[in-house]
Amino acid sequence: MKFVMFLRLAGMGALPVIIALPLRAQDDSGAQWNHFGLNFRTGFNIRTKFSEPSSLSLPPGPGAGLALNHQYRDGFVNADSSGNQGGVTWNWGYQSASQISGGDVLMHANGGLAGADEHYTGDPSLGLDFSYVRDIGHYKWGQWGIKIAFGYSHISVHDDDAISANLETATDKYALNGVVPPLAPYTGSFNGPGPVLGSEPISRSISSAGAAIITGDHKVDADLYDLRVGPSVTIPLLKRFSVQGGGGLALGILDSRFSFSEYSTTGPIAATGSEDTTGLVPGAYAEVGFAYRLCRAASVFTGVQYEYLGDFRQGTGGRSARLEFGQSIFYEVGLQWHF
Repeated sequence: MKFVMFLRLAGMGALPVIIALPLRAQDDSGAQWNHFGLNFRTGFNIRTKFSEPSSLSLPPGPGAGLALNHQYRDGFVNADSSGNQGGVTWNWGYQSASQISGGDVLMHANGGLAGADEHYTGDPSLGLDFSYVRDIGHYKWGQWGIKIAFGYSHISVHDDDAISANLETATDKYALNGVVPPLAPYTGSFNGPGPVLGSEPISRSISSAGAAIITGDHKVDADLYDLRVGPSVTIPLLKRFSVQGGGGLALGILDSRFSFSEYSTTGPIAATGSEDTTGLVPGAYAEVGFAYRLCRAASVFTGVQYEYLGDFRQGTGGRSARLEFGQSIFYEVGLQWHF
């Protein structure tokens, strides 16, 4: 649906050009009213903000619910095919006989407090830009028209800075309710059947596990497709040189994948996750550049473009990434064809 919306907006953007086709400021016989451009472009100042959770998540605790999944460093207690009917599940497992305490099973998980936010600016983003200008008026000082442009840029950001954290260990107690536990290590299944265990902890205790450094990778790989529509002006400077400028509305479509993997240098904390997101980011643009006419039908072009688009956010597992386009600058170089 979002892509269909993008096509509709592109069609609306082409409307001024269609309307302008029959318009001429004067009978400029032999003049060139159509201009196509193909540019290589490099983007700068596209900032990415990675955000960490204020706490490294622990499994759901007592009272959170009877049909939830609980992952531990030495076992698991998950929902089974019955939906944990009767408040018990056969979809559980544990690793060591030392986890049996009387008529209960002890499960352990690490969590803690970590750093909050971190900014990172990625390398220049590479891409292409295709444009079409239909002139509406030719005058002694120059010419003006309507421009439609479509650009593509690939954005890749990678961050591996370490984060300090204060770790804690949660010990959750699960009731066997008189069931004789199978010998460790044991792994139950979703479909079962098998020996059952209480499906939520009956108690939780927290102890300090000391300080740690959380390391790993945070990545964003995104494709930016942007549509721009607005007036364009060309003013001759010398016989072959001219300056070109313009501005107008912009709309970006971002297809982005955010992923992370983390582990502790002093403990078993490990977390991974990824999310694919597509979204729209509206905005505006302004540009200026210089063209050199190689011959009547072709020019070389170089210029800069400022594009302001809204922020784009995505996240998973308590981690998030935000692409910020408020200061994005694109340098362009390429060819133009005139007829």
